[in-house]
Amino acid sequence: MRTCLRRFERQGRMRPVDRCATGSQLCVEFGTVTYDRTYRTMTRGDIRYLAVGLAALATVPGSASAQEACVEGGNSATRSAEVEFALAASRDDTRSQEDRYKRALEKLERNWELDHIPSRSYLLAANAYLGLRDFAGADSMLTILANVEPVCADQVAEIRFNSWVGQYNAGIEQMQAGDEDTALQRFETANLINKDARSLAYAGSIYQTRGENELAAERYVAALAAGGDDAIVRTASINLAGLRRSAGDNAGALEIYSAYATAHPDDILGRLNFAIALMDAERQDEAQLIFEELLARDDLSFGQWSQVGIGLYRAQSFAPAAIAFERAYELNPFNKETLENLANSYYQAERFEELLPLAQELTNRYPLERVNFNLLANSRRELGDLDGALAALEARDGMSFELLRPRLSPVSESTYSIEGQVMNRDGAPGSTHTIGVTFVDEMGTDLFTEPLELTLPAGQETAAFSLQVESEEIIGGFRYELSGS
Repeated sequence: MRTCLRRFERQGRMRPVDRCATGSQLCVEFGTVTYDRTYRTMTRGDIRYLAVGLAALATVPGSASAQEACVEGGNSATRSAEVEFALAASRDDTRSQEDRYKRALEKLERNWELDHIPSRSYLLAANAYLGLRDFAGADSMLTILANVEPVCADQVAEIRFNSWVGQYNAGIEQMQAGDEDTALQRFETANLINKDARSLAYAGSIYQTRGENELAAERYVAALAAGGDDAIVRTASINLAGLRRSAGDNAGALEIYSAYATAHPDDILGRLNFAIALMDAERQDEAQLIFEELLARDDLSFGQWSQVGIGLYRAQSFAPAAIAFERAYELNPFNKETLENLANSYYQAERFEELLPLAQELTNRYPLERVNFNLLANSRRELGDLDGALAALEARDGMSFELLRPRLSPVSESTYSIEGQVMNRDGAPGSTHTIGVTFVDEMGTDLFTEPLELTLPAGQETAAFSLQVESEEIIGGFRYELSGS
């Protein structure tokens, strides 16, 4: 039987085909460009875009004029409450401060029955509730005070901020200590007394980490409504839009990205995510313009270059996509997805001379993935090396099993995982095979090798596998080989 090569028609999304219609022809299966929307870089820590830097805040000095305007008037109830506050501040008092604050609230109760309640009652009640750490009660009193005495707005804002900042700083301290549960409690308590975008965004960030996306989205919406500096708006906008998109609400995500990109045209991440949202909305021409605009920059990160390449590839702009992936590859040449994406872009752009060494590198690093041998066979064929192409296909078809899309991702600060599937081509079901997986740092230096034990499923079936490792060094990539080979 004569074996020949046939190249499939190039398409925006390449078809994974195992064999041609005729049994005498061996076909070349092409890989697809990885466009996972959470394109992960091989660095430690969470990939989610976090809020502002962890920094404590100071309180705001009170305004004397605002205080004077708010303290005018009163009655016997307010004066009795003031006595309780004075005793609470005394070192010689035999009662606890908590007891004094409760008594102050009791003294004020008779004012709530009056037709004309002295405004000072709300201010004193708010302070008593704050003393009892009842922030919801304090919020209620301060809201009423601001409504009945607009002149007190400044003092109300100061009280809210100064009460909020203590809880916010406590949340920051707990975040720095790694205690997210307590940090979330502090941020949510802070949110009761003052709707500040910072505590709202941090609470949203923690909820998002936990997978409680509805609560996270609520906090981000509130943060955007509260407003704040650009860093907070950026965090809330990008994270909220990401949640909308992951929930299938592409229109909602696009609206958020569009508003942010319009207001912040120089923000790379905002522009990039806007372009991706346009792609999701099948507005490829508009997205392509943004990707090409970003391609002209020289200050993108590895992950950003990767996303630009993915967007251009999806728009079937293969030559520009290759440029973006080249820049990502320069920053992290040991990332598997980057190497694969660059190779596929070269293939689609018909740059076979550049493809050949990458395809060879892929087969060397990942020798149990048929798609890599397909790329190698096609590059050799296009360059006139038919014998070499056939040799690549023979190596491919000599595999008794193959690995499907093994992917490396960070799990936590020092934990990494490789996950994928093994497919049994014609091996013995139930047989075991050991793969030696070598992990490398960002410079390509070998860190360590771990065994991956595989048990083959039934013929032509697949089974999932995973390998989790710990490393104090940042893992930049991996390669593997059959043990003993």
